[in-house]
Amino acid sequence: MCQLFTTLSTLCLLTTMSLAQGTITGKVMDDTGTTLPSANVYIENAAAAGTTTDLDGEFVLTGVPEGTQTLIISYIGFEESRTQVEVAKGEVVQVNVKLSAGAVLSKEVIITGQALGQAKAINQQLNAESIANIVSADRIQELPDVNAAEAIGRLPGIALNRSGGEGQKVVIRGMEPKFAAITLNGVSLPSNSGTDRSTDLSLISPELLDGIEVFKSPLPDMDAEAVGGTVNLRLRKAPEELKVIAKGLYGFNALNNEFRDYKGTLQMSQRIFNKKLGVVGQASIERFNRGGDVSRNSWRQGPTDQETGITDILGNQLRLEDRQEIRRRYNASLGLDYSFKTTSLSFFGLYSRTDRDRYLMQQRYNPGEPAINYSANSIENTLDLYSLSLSGEHTLGRLVIDWSLSSSETQGQTPYNFNILFEDNSNAFDPNLQIDGSPQTYLGAAQTDLPNSFLRSNSNQISSTLEQTNTALLNLKLPFAINKVVDGYFKFGGKYKQIDRNRDLRIEAEDFYYLGGQFTRTAIARYGGDLTFLPANDELISILSFLNGENNISFEGKDSQPIDFVGEIDPETMYEWYESQQEILNDDRSAIVENYEVEETVSAGYAMFKVNVGKKLSIIPGVRLEYSDNVYNGGVSTINGRYGVQGFFQDTTTTQTYAEWLPHLHLKYEPADWLDIRASYATTLARPDFLYITPRIQIDNNRTVITAGNPNLNYARSQNYDLQVSAYKGGFGLFSAGVFYKDIANLFYPFGTLLADQATADQFGFPNNTGFVYNSFTNSDRSTVYGFEVDLQTNLRFLPAPFDGLVLNANYSRLYSETEVFFFTIERRLIIPVPPVFETIVNNTSRTVQMPSQPPHIFNGSLGYDLGPFSARVSCIYQGTRVNTYSSNKDFDTFILNFWRWDASAKYKIGDHWSLFANLNNISNQQDISFTRTEQFLNTVETYGMTGTMGVQFKL
Repeated sequence: MCQLFTTLSTLCLLTTMSLAQGTITGKVMDDTGTTLPSANVYIENAAAAGTTTDLDGEFVLTGVPEGTQTLIISYIGFEESRTQVEVAKGEVVQVNVKLSAGAVLSKEVIITGQALGQAKAINQQLNAESIANIVSADRIQELPDVNAAEAIGRLPGIALNRSGGEGQKVVIRGMEPKFAAITLNGVSLPSNSGTDRSTDLSLISPELLDGIEVFKSPLPDMDAEAVGGTVNLRLRKAPEELKVIAKGLYGFNALNNEFRDYKGTLQMSQRIFNKKLGVVGQASIERFNRGGDVSRNSWRQGPTDQETGITDILGNQLRLEDRQEIRRRYNASLGLDYSFKTTSLSFFGLYSRTDRDRYLMQQRYNPGEPAINYSANSIENTLDLYSLSLSGEHTLGRLVIDWSLSSSETQGQTPYNFNILFEDNSNAFDPNLQIDGSPQTYLGAAQTDLPNSFLRSNSNQISSTLEQTNTALLNLKLPFAINKVVDGYFKFGGKYKQIDRNRDLRIEAEDFYYLGGQFTRTAIARYGGDLTFLPANDELISILSFLNGENNISFEGKDSQPIDFVGEIDPETMYEWYESQQEILNDDRSAIVENYEVEETVSAGYAMFKVNVGKKLSIIPGVRLEYSDNVYNGGVSTINGRYGVQGFFQDTTTTQTYAEWLPHLHLKYEPADWLDIRASYATTLARPDFLYITPRIQIDNNRTVITAGNPNLNYARSQNYDLQVSAYKGGFGLFSAGVFYKDIANLFYPFGTLLADQATADQFGFPNNTGFVYNSFTNSDRSTVYGFEVDLQTNLRFLPAPFDGLVLNANYSRLYSETEVFFFTIERRLIIPVPPVFETIVNNTSRTVQMPSQPPHIFNGSLGYDLGPFSARVSCIYQGTRVNTYSSNKDFDTFILNFWRWDASAKYKIGDHWSLFANLNNISNQQDISFTRTEQFLNTVETYGMTGTMGVQFKL
């Protein structure tokens, strides 16, 4: 490949050497000094098509003929600039240009930022070489989004997985979060999930960002591990003049009736030393209440009608959960960049931390036992992210070289995750209760008896997930011009990425306090505090020992109906109990199976051309080669003996090496100056989840269950096809519509079967475990994802006053998919009546289904209004009903109910430096609801309520 690169580079150089003259560099800004990304920059009547500014508004235009040239710069919504530049052979000329707002983008709109943010996003999207969606920094500031995930969720084809009422992970075109690549300034961020490759984006504050790019059809110079797409978060670079932004806000949580939320941010940036060194420093701190109320119904299978094939759904359990959660986030970043005449160097550092203090109290009503359970779960969790990168760009004549060295690390730690469980099984329910009915009826039939609710068990789960990603990349770009019609560039390079991940899980537990006897007496003695016992049994500890006596929890069910919540367990007393008992808790050996270590390295090389045929057609063919060399460490463990505390453990290691050629082809055609047609073909990969592929085996002899990873899993390969048409006109906006299709081989899913006979046990490698249930993972043959997206971004300045201040953004996506999931069922048949002899029949089946997590309908809309110093915006999100989980019986598939979510924001500017603002999130108190089969059989109703913030901003 190196020889090929050298040959092609030489040919390009020889072809264009006579045309290579001078170079023009510079920066494009508006009247206020704000940089304009993706501005068109070209020389009048020159052969070359020109270039576009990067996200910092900077450009490099090589191969400029010597002499006096006219430099033309255009930007949608702004007046075109024409500047005379004197170019000498072999010299570099620097030109900084400020553009004036066009007639449809008035000065007032620039002040409020809504139309300016829209114009920037449109320019970046139109000038992107691949199919992409953009959120500009100005638009991020105008929306009331609490984190980076929420901002991304406004784009076409993107849904969010939520936690605590806020967006956490992105689902691009219906592909689960683990299929999205997340980068920061082009640097890969580590995944921070304990089980898969997904990244939690809620820990990054939107104020830190200078824009967000979502590439849905990646180019050959981008990472291939992006079946869903690539999200690139951009950090700010310094402007020429001193810029200071300070923001402080105060907030409330309506559900918890609390006025203690806050957030503060500070940004300072400037270019110093004759504007050669840029310095950007940013920091933020925030505290938000993410508590909520959760009602859970669980169901069991009844008989199946032989004629209709429909299985009855019967009531099983009701659980009420009060969630108290405080999230604190700390973000800081530092950016340095130094510009020479033909060289620039940049350093970026980011630190982000999220602390989550959760306290969950649960009441479980189970008339089948019959029993009422009361539990409390106290969790302390931290998630840290560090990212450092050093990069450079060098212009050597016509050749442009850029490189980057980076290191990122994320660590999630849960040192304290303590759960305590109490049970009341004495006359717990009214005897007349119909337990097959809705679980919601269980609450009214419950006969609560707290004095006779005894301590049954407790456990503590300690976990840590550490992942570090180190990368090095090099890109070389050589422009060429064949004649006055055909020009472009040749680009090639390589990347090396190393991922090291360590997952550690330990569970300490005791499940048998309800037996009383010497063990319970020892536990009581170690505690040493005052305890209350059951009236009829002085060896069983009553829940009354742990109650705080306040019992003031306000609990909301569906449609905000109030529900009684009793048994408020005191977290301080629970912690004191844990401290006294932790040394005598038993190790739960079932946790061992989730421990693993991973070392993955990916070496990649690529080559691509961009060929411009006149001003209307551009073609980008290319190929990428990725070579993976992976080492996975796990272990084989067994569980034996009473309570499962006995067994052995043995380390295991497996390796995988493979190489893949990944072809690409991207076309862009502009038949008119207002019309843009794009088509692309890209090949991408997805590597299996860490828990899926690591060589972990657990043989539970007590439950006759084997849990195992599958080191022979294949990676998934996706062929992605996109077609998009965009129409745009000046500052009026952009309308785009596109269709896409993904053909995916070897997606990976859970798989299970029964080792019913010796042949089956031998087949799966467990000859001594006949009769065990075997749970592992497998590849599906083929999956498809397809659909269409429509996007409208416009301001309505052409309307008469007062409607000329409106700014509209709306997009709709329709998604479809087909994939395969795997199940097994066990049937026992009587084959000899006397004496009875049974035959066990195992049916291994699969079903063709939609992708889990894929909403069929996604709509995003926002309507803004600008009037002088005042601006306001109302926004909404709609997601259609989607599948949550699949069951071997399709009647027991679960779904997440469709919802509308509404937000609003307002801002008023006072003078040149001060602004007042107010934000409301989840105005309609949208609840997260799931169900089984139909909405008649509700599973969960999660309520988080409306939140709001108000504050002040100073900008210099």
